[in-house]
Amino acid sequence: MREKANQKNLKWISLIVGTFIGFGLIVYFLPLGDIYRAIKEISLKSLVLGLFLYTLSYIFRTWRWKYYYPSVSFNYLFFTTAVNTLFNNLLPARLGESSIFLLLKKYDSSLKETVKKFLKVRLLDGFSLLTLLTFSVFYLKINPLVGTILALLIYPLGVSVLNLTSKVWKKIPSLQIELLPFLLSLGNLISKLLAVYIVLDFLHIGFIKFIAGFIGGEISSILPFHSFAGLGSYETAFSATLKFLFNENFKEGFKIAFLSHAFLLFASLLLGGISLIALIRKS
Repeated sequence: MREKANQKNLKWISLIVGTFIGFGLIVYFLPLGDIYRAIKEISLKSLVLGLFLYTLSYIFRTWRWKYYYPSVSFNYLFFTTAVNTLFNNLLPARLGESSIFLLLKKYDSSLKETVKKFLKVRLLDGFSLLTLLTFSVFYLKINPLVGTILALLIYPLGVSVLNLTSKVWKKIPSLQIELLPFLLSLGNLISKLLAVYIVLDFLHIGFIKFIAGFIGGEISSILPFHSFAGLGSYETAFSATLKFLFNENFKEGFKIAFLSHAFLLFASLLLGGISLIALIRKS
């Protein structure tokens, strides 16, 4: 009991420390004047189109959940997806994932079944992230053909490794990762990425490079020292990825990352807030 309390305290301490560090990094790398001028550059047209594409990414995710929960209404799954994303964006280290179990466990025969489906979905997200990162890096480092071929190999190789692992280590459950949910996961990620890129089109960063930075920022959200709303940690991972892979200017990358993150938080608050109200009214 005492050990659990200590772990809980440690999480809160890491959250508070991470948040202070995150805000410190933002203040250091992004003077308020720079942020204000950059936000003024965002056009209403690109913002509306970005929100449309961001909503489309939720529809892809909802279709994916519908694959695993065919009897559950599309609307309920859409609202659940939006609320889950909102909590994940605000809370550190994916603590918001608990919302999925609370909202979907009643449709499964056991909690174990819900966990199994959840693990499948998160593996699909991982495959999607790795696919786009592989494409971006090898597209620019070698050539477009190599980047495309290697990206296409991520899914079959990932499935093969999972199957082999479950056979070698019997304690690891066998998870069948189907092609359709993977394609829906890829559609979700591409829609989300395009949404951000279109909103920030005035920054003139190359799209293929942007993919790599965006993936770095997305991966940062699973880190245990992820700060409140990911502020600072998302930007650092985004810009560090661009610096490490393509030797891009860290400060410029940090600005692009902050604006990307700000749009994602705004969009998830908008859709998540509406969905949370809808779920409360339904219940």
